[in-house]
Amino acid sequence: MTTTKTPSLTKQQITDFHEDGYLIVRNALSAKEAEKLRRVVQQQVIREAYPSRLKYPKPAKYTVSGNRLADPELAAIAEHPTVIDAVESVLGQPAYLTAYVAYLRTPGDTGAGAHCDYKRWRPVGSSMNWVFAIIPLTDFDSAFGPFLVAPKSHQLAQVIDPDAHILDLNRPDAKQLAPFIDPELKAGDLLVVNEHVWHKAPAGTTTEDRCGIFNKYCAVNAPPAAGYYPYNPAALEALSDDSKRLIPVCFDKPITTTRLLIENTSTQESKFLLHHDAETADWELPGGEGWEEEKLVGWDVGARIGSLQEITKTQLGLDVPWMSYIEDIESEDGINRVYGFSDGNLNLDALANNGYDWLTKAELQQRLGESAAICRTVDTWQQPDVIRGKGKACNQSRTQFE
Repeated sequence: MTTTKTPSLTKQQITDFHEDGYLIVRNALSAKEAEKLRRVVQQQVIREAYPSRLKYPKPAKYTVSGNRLADPELAAIAEHPTVIDAVESVLGQPAYLTAYVAYLRTPGDTGAGAHCDYKRWRPVGSSMNWVFAIIPLTDFDSAFGPFLVAPKSHQLAQVIDPDAHILDLNRPDAKQLAPFIDPELKAGDLLVVNEHVWHKAPAGTTTEDRCGIFNKYCAVNAPPAAGYYPYNPAALEALSDDSKRLIPVCFDKPITTTRLLIENTSTQESKFLLHHDAETADWELPGGEGWEEEKLVGWDVGARIGSLQEITKTQLGLDVPWMSYIEDIESEDGINRVYGFSDGNLNLDALANNGYDWLTKAELQQRLGESAAICRTVDTWQQPDVIRGKGKACNQSRTQFE
């Protein structure tokens, strides 16, 4: 695949992207490159695709995603210089690959209706600053099925309080959508799309497969509220040394536990809720053994918000309406995925019992040492240059936002 870097986007192209919500780079791949990659994706689908119940060529949408990036023939498109240059130019930041996705629609598939892909409950869709990098491997025309976008529709989603530590968005009104347009994408073109742009994919009429790459990249300072998709070492090694920076988290252990940093902001100095084990004298955050959210998530694994909400309700009697990913901490047994929640209206006395207590950052450092994992978690949570959004569980998001 071609590795020659194209010139950076012009200021006008970047301005147009932020105004319209999308940007087109024609001929990012040659016709030969697009055809070769299309054959690879088709072979991958025939071998195995998501969902596993589908058997090619039954009419449906087939997905090759995530750690399938480990296939060397698939990896090159994720780090393609033209793609990365365009993505990072519009993000205004270095990028992380939050989702590696190839979609193949067989003839007879019904397509997809109008929607946007900002989703609070999914690792691939819950960052506050991410983009699609869409590369058709067949023409996206009336025969194969076009990919339509609603210009300026990303402007329907507005941050409620830009000065808040954790950002929240209003609910966009789909009735205000502008008419959808057809960017007339050809095989090998690159379409970079803002996360809040509404789009749809009507069915085609051809007897051939419709195929394309639909990767997602977030800014490095805007982690997904639901947590990153966990890539494995094989996927990381498939990338060149210079492009390994695109992988945000990588481990070959399962996410076994999940914990919540609860911050009280009602006092001049924030306090954090920790549990003290009288027998071991250890301090730890609320939480415990978590489990994967399955409904409406599919191949996109890593979210633990729903399980952590249930755990904190049991442990503390506290309903946590949202939380935002902080970090992953590795242990011998597996990975501990840590989220954060802050509130200025918590009942401090009610929560400070049964071994739980509120501690300031200075008190934490004094009792645990500045290098303790919990102290580092607090530092990460309070980083002023990180843009965080509110992550929610699947059952919440359907009723509260989407």
